[in-house]
Amino acid sequence: MKKKTKAYKIITVALFAAMLVALPVLTFINLPSEPAPFSENENRLLTVFPTVSFENFRNEKLMQGIENWFSDRFFGREQWIKLRNASERLSGKTDINGVFTRNDRMIEIWSGFNEEYVGKNLKAMNSFAQKYPDKSVYFLLAPTAQGVYSDLFPTGAPIGSQSALVDYCRENLTDIQTINVIPTMKMHADEYIYYRTDHHWSTYGAYLAYYDAAKIMGFKPCELGEFDIEHASDSFRGTLYSKTLDDSITPDIMDYYHHRNSKSVELTVNNGKNISRYDSLYFREYLDVKDKYSSFLGPNVPYIDIQTGVDGPSMLIFKDSYAHALIPFLTSHCSRITVLDLRYINNGFSSYAKMNEYDSVMFIYNAITFTESKDIRKLNMG
Repeated sequence: MKKKTKAYKIITVALFAAMLVALPVLTFINLPSEPAPFSENENRLLTVFPTVSFENFRNEKLMQGIENWFSDRFFGREQWIKLRNASERLSGKTDINGVFTRNDRMIEIWSGFNEEYVGKNLKAMNSFAQKYPDKSVYFLLAPTAQGVYSDLFPTGAPIGSQSALVDYCRENLTDIQTINVIPTMKMHADEYIYYRTDHHWSTYGAYLAYYDAAKIMGFKPCELGEFDIEHASDSFRGTLYSKTLDDSITPDIMDYYHHRNSKSVELTVNNGKNISRYDSLYFREYLDVKDKYSSFLGPNVPYIDIQTGVDGPSMLIFKDSYAHALIPFLTSHCSRITVLDLRYINNGFSSYAKMNEYDSVMFIYNAITFTESKDIRKLNMG
C-alpha cells in the first residue's frame, strides 16, 4: 500500500513538473504574430510585452509586465479558466468573478452606492442644468438586472437597492426630472427584458423604458404593434459570459424593432480620430463577432449624430451603452439626436455639440456605471 501511495505521489509530481515545462513551451510556440492581439471573448487588446530597461527592472515594472503578458497569453487560457470556473460551480459557488447565476440567468453583482461619490455626479448635473434654464433636462437611471431580480439572491446577500439609488438621485437633483422605470421593469420581470449572458437590457426591456420616458417627455409613445420585430441573432453571448465562460446558460436572442413608418436616417460618427457616415441605426457587421451588442449604433465613441427626417424637437443625450438599444425608439419623435459619451471626451463636450442647437437634454446611465464612474463630472469642463 505504501509503495502504491509513493508511486502515486511520484506520478503526480512528474505530471505537474511536465506541465510546468510544457505550458511555457506551448505558449511560445503558439504566440500570435501581432504584438497586441485582440481577444474577441474579452473585447479587449491583450497585454503588450513590456519594454526591457534598467528603470523598469529597478521599479519591478518589468517583472510585473512579463507576468501580465504571460497571464494573457498562456496556452489554452480560456479552457483553463472554464475548467476552474466549472469546478467552483460544482462546489456550489454561485458567484463567479462578480457574476451571480441562477435560473438560467447571469446577473452582475452591485453592492450599493456611496452617497458622497454619487453626490458629486449629481452636483455636476445640477450645475449643468442651471447653466441652461431654457432646456428641459431628464435623467433616466436604468436599472440593471439586479435591480429587477434581487429576489433571486440568497436572503442577506450584500447587494444594493437600485430603487433607493433612484430615490436618492431624485431628492438631490434640481431642475432635472428623474425617470424611474424600475416599477415597469418589475411588472414585466417574467418577460425577456434583460439578456441572460450580458449586462445590458434586451431590446424589449429598452422599449419598456422608452415607453415610460416618452410619456414623461411629452411624446406619444409608439405602441408595440407598430413595430416589425427582426430576430437578428440567436447566438449572442455577452459580457457576463466572458467573465464566467459558463456554456450551460442559454445564448441570447437579439432583436431589432423596425417602426413601420420610419424614415431614412443619416448617422455621423466621430470616434475621436475619424468621421464616418452611415444610413442605418444598426451596424450588422457586429452580428458576425462576439460583441453583437455593438450592432446597436456601433461601438462606444465620443460622438454620434442622428438626422431622422422627422418633424420634431432636437435632443442631446449623454449616455453609457445602455442608451444604444433605447435611442432607436426616440428617432420616431426627434428630428435630430446627438449622442455624447463623456468617457471618451476629455476636453469639454462643447467641442462636439453646441447647446443652442438642442431643445432638450437627456441623461441615460445604468445604475452601476453611474455610481462607479466620475466621467459625468466632465460636464462642466471647457
